[in-house]
This record gives sequence, structure tokens and C-alpha cells, in this order.
Amino acid sequence: MSYGAGTGAGISGATETQAFIPQLWAEIVEGFLRRKLMFADLVDDYSAMAQGTDTIKVPTISEVGVQDKSENGIIEFDSVTESNVSLSINKHKYASKMFEKVILEKVQNSQSMTSKYAEGLAYALAKAIDTDVATELTGNAGLGATLATDDVMTDAEIEAMLATLGENDLDYRDGALTFVVNPTLYADLLANPKFVRYDALGRSNIPTGRLGEIFGIPVEMSNALGTGGTNVSGIVFHKTACAIAIQQGIEATSQYDIDYMAEKVVFDCMYGVKMIHANRAYKLTNAS
Repeated sequence: MSYGAGTGAGISGATETQAFIPQLWAEIVEGFLRRKLMFADLVDDYSAMAQGTDTIKVPTISEVGVQDKSENGIIEFDSVTESNVSLSINKHKYASKMFEKVILEKVQNSQSMTSKYAEGLAYALAKAIDTDVATELTGNAGLGATLATDDVMTDAEIEAMLATLGENDLDYRDGALTFVVNPTLYADLLANPKFVRYDALGRSNIPTGRLGEIFGIPVEMSNALGTGGTNVSGIVFHKTACAIAIQQGIEATSQYDIDYMAEKVVFDCMYGVKMIHANRAYKLTNAS
């Protein structure tokens, strides 16, 4: 009997893979997911507090006042009432596939194909999680400016951004901030000689195509940020600006479907994302 790709939507036939173990895949997908995440690794992680609850109260620690001590005077203790932000575990994302019976009978025959499918599933989930973090950051950033030209940043706009960051006690020189931009703005920054020329830096970024840093701020590229229109094309933020809590890592659930004579498999995870300090994020919005 010959088996090709199944006729049902999303079904993988014998010509597509020869290995499938749900339990093993959950571990592999989790591993690939962690390597593919970018935004999620750049914000505070409260996953350890997410077990057994659907809401985490994250305190927004206020700056403590400093007073002068007079000789023989009594110390007055700062009496600040702290507030908090609720981080809800309200996102449940999944990626799924269906595998014909013939695939299950040939299990463990091809580790390379297992890894290929696992990487694809993990990439889809990681992209969804990163997009949620990016949306939370860009939608709630308290600082920012509108670019004169879409996905292009002039020297004056860079200087204005640095000034605003400094005025808000965000020291861009200490490596605590990250600048994430869309691919078009990233290419524009690579065209700025200040950030790529050897005589300006003592090194060149051209051979690697990696921008590195702008005045001490690490620069990353992400498709989670849109191009053109009125999209946010770039955002600088402190790690504490936003938080993520992953309550459930990747889990695999499978069920045999007699109608298709195939195994249905779903990989899912549950988490929440929340802006904690709006004024620790600076966004660049396109004008058009």
C-alpha cells in the first residue's frame, strides 16, 4: 500500500516525516522555543511566581527619599505606599499537527526529521510569544517620538532619543537598555557610517552585518515590529519596563482520530505579559 500526504488539512503523510514521539517532542520544542525567544528574554521573568495562580501582583517600587541628618536629630523614616501592577496569566497559545498511522509505525527512524518539525513548531510559538511582548511594550511605552521619515532615523533623532532617556534616569551607557528595531530601520542604521566605519569605531560591522551597539545600547532586529504606516519601528526599553510569566511551558497532548487513522498532536503553553514601568520604554513611531 502506498501512502502520500493525507487529504485532510494539516495532515502529514509518510513522505513528510518518519519519526514522532509526543513526549520527546515536547522537550525538543521547549528547547528550540527558548533559543528562538528574543523579546521575552529581554524583560523581567516572573515565571517562578506563576504556579498555582492566574494573577501576579508585581510591586512598582518607588524611589526612596533622602533627607539631611541633623546633629542629635531623630531620623524620619520614608513612608511611601507602594502600588502594584496585576500580571494576568491570560494567554494560551498552541501549535498542532496530525500524523497518519503509518508514521507512528516507523517511529524513531529519523531524528533529523523530528528536529525539523520540532524547530518549526517552536519557531511558530516563539514568534507568537515575542509578538505579544512587543505589542505590550509598544502599546504602552510612556516615552517616544514620531520619525520624520518612516523606518529611517536621523542623527538628530538619535540624539533626541538619548537625551530623553538620560532625562528619565535611563542610563544608556550601562548596558541595561536594549534597542529593538524592525529590519528596515536596522538596515538604515547599518548605513550610518558612525556605527559601521572602522575609523569611527576601531572595528567594522560590515563583515558580520551585525550592528552591535549604538552609544552603549545593544541593538537587535525583530519582525515583531512592523514597517511603514503608523507602526512602531523601534523601541528602547529597560529590562524592568515589562514582565512575562510563563505558567506552563511546552506540553504535548495527543489523541488518535479513527476517522483519519491519524494521531492528533497539540503543543501548547500558557503565559501572561504586562507593562510594569511605562516610562522605562521609548518608542519610535512611523509618520505615514
